Amino acid sequence: MYKLRFIYLFVVFISTSYNAQVIPSSLDTCYRYNSLEEAKDNPKNVRILTLEKEKLAKFPKAIFKFENLVYLDLTKNKLKEIPSEINKLKNLEVLVLNKNNISILPDSLKGLKKLTKLYLSKNELTTFPFSLLDLTSLEKLILNQNLITVIPFAIQELNKLNYLDLWDNDISSLPESIKKLNNLKELDVRITRLSPTEKEKISKLLPNTTIHYSNSCNCGY
Repeated sequence: MYKLRFIYLFVVFISTSYNAQVIPSSLDTCYRYNSLEEAKDNPKNVRILTLEKEKLAKFPKAIFKFENLVYLDLTKNKLKEIPSEINKLKNLEVLVLNKNNISILPDSLKGLKKLTKLYLSKNELTTFPFSLLDLTSLEKLILNQNLITVIPFAIQELNKLNYLDLWDNDISSLPESIKKLNNLKELDVRITRLSPTEKEKISKLLPNTTIHYSNSCNCGY
């Protein structure tokens, strides 16, 4: 019984810690809506909306009525795409779309000019979404566990980026333009196809960045 209670408390602690890191401190006193129906009753008051594990196959259009929404979490649903109307959420700063089935993002995403954190881990992206390159306020970009093969040269446009997570993608190189990400503090490229030579090149391009690589192996390079 004690062991089960310990495990439960540990899970709660991890979940709470994760949310504390993701949700902007400016929203500490804001009510956190965990139900779409409840949120629909107070559309102008909704700043934080979390709809995790709701088995959503489609992005709820009702969300676009929450014009003051700052934080949106749709983790662990069954979404395949994001509607083009996403650009209606002009005040959105954090968008969490982890653990869905998203393979493409709309071009209109670039209209989210206030977005600072975007989480897209464990989806089905095969290419780097070019609409992200216009998100010039972006500070944290999480793309781990997708199927991305190429990082575009224009990644340099994200000059406010301080954290970039690309681990477990099928990338074999990074563009030299990555050296222009002067604010990049941390880069995760574990479980990728980077050769020892490419790793050495990246380290030289980003001398002030903490870079996470997988342990070296004899992978046939």
